[in-house]
Amino acid sequence: MSENIDRTPEENTQPTQNKTLFKVLVAEDNPVVRKGVVNFLTKWGFAPLEAESGDEAWNILEEDHDVRLAILDWNLPGISGMQVCQRLRIRTNGPYVYTIMFSARKSKEEQILALDGGADEYLVKPCKPAELRARLGVGRRIIEMAFHYNPRQPKSLINADSGKMDSRDSDSKLHSEE
Repeated sequence: MSENIDRTPEENTQPTQNKTLFKVLVAEDNPVVRKGVVNFLTKWGFAPLEAESGDEAWNILEEDHDVRLAILDWNLPGISGMQVCQRLRIRTNGPYVYTIMFSARKSKEEQILALDGGADEYLVKPCKPAELRARLGVGRRIIEMAFHYNPRQPKSLINADSGKMDSRDSDSKLHSEE
């Protein structure tokens, strides 16, 4: 029983076998910071994808439309985390990705610039793991509720471009298994 102390209530109630995890992109050029964030994400039941440059992050986001949360460092080699975020906001061929700008930049002006540039959250690093976890929880809740996205739901019911329920005969798809 003590092994479940660090797990979320969701992790404690759902079987770990065959569970589709929520994918999170971690774009961070510092390998120590990136590995630490990835370790926490894995512990919390997410499926992290790693990128060490802005170009690599953008390629992952363009290729894998199951990534719905992203943690972006502002200062990445290649295109910056801010540029990745701005590209996400103007693209028309992919789902909404909830972005957390994760940066050592502490000024309110820079935080406002990031939020105005399309970031959904801004965390100054280093931050407490509990705060990162809470912000990820907000992002996950928004993606699941507002965009009707659930990584455990059959993909045939989710429109890959909009992230919304596919209205084409979705009711009969839901009831055809009965």
